[in-house]
Order: sequence, then structure tokens, then C-alpha cells
Amino acid sequence: MTSASLPESSPPANPAAPSSDVPLTGRSVFMVETVAAGVAVRPAFLTEDGRLLDLPAVFPDLSYAMAQIDELRRLVGAHFAQAAQVGAQVIAAQAAANPSDASPAADRESLAKAA
Repeated sequence: MTSASLPESSPPANPAAPSSDVPLTGRSVFMVETVAAGVAVRPAFLTEDGRLLDLPAVFPDLSYAMAQIDELRRLVGAHFAQAAQVGAQVIAAQAAANPSDASPAADRESLAKAA
């Protein structure tokens, strides 16, 4: 799981969060992880004392929103690139472990000769 730190901000009120008279400070983050179905993105709030709270993403103005969206695009792209690289490594490892398997090109040549 990767998180991207965003500029420090005060979190919005969250009725699901434990009530406290002490204000929270920290930064908004996107929790990005690769899952079987693709890439999952979850906005959260990372407090200065290290707690991670589920909170909605709040964009106070257009420039802040666009900066966060650009960062999220970068993170999602990086996760898909990493997943593709891992997939290629798995395929290469399987091919190395099974050298007796014929390649698709060899299969086509065999079919052409048989016809």
C-alpha cells in the first residue's frame, strides 16, 4: 500500500470519527493499493501522531483539487506499471521453469507443416 502525502490541512468534521475536544492536525493522503480487480484508492487523513483515519477527500479550491488529482493520477499509473512489471516477471519465471513448453511461434509452425 502506498500513500501520497498532500499539503497539511485541517480535517473536515466526520460524524463517524470518535468525538474529541482536541483538534486533529496532519495531512490528507490517498491510500493506493493494487488488488485483484485493479487499483483501489481510498482517501484518508494521517494525523501527526501517526493515526490513519478514513475521511472523505475535501478540496477547498480548484488549484488544490487539480494538484491532488494530478498526484492521484501519478500514483495510479505507477501501481498499474508495477503490476505489469510483476506480471511480466511471473511470465518470464514460468517460461524459465518450463523450457520444454513450445513457444506460440513454434506451435504455428507445427500446425502449418501438418496442414
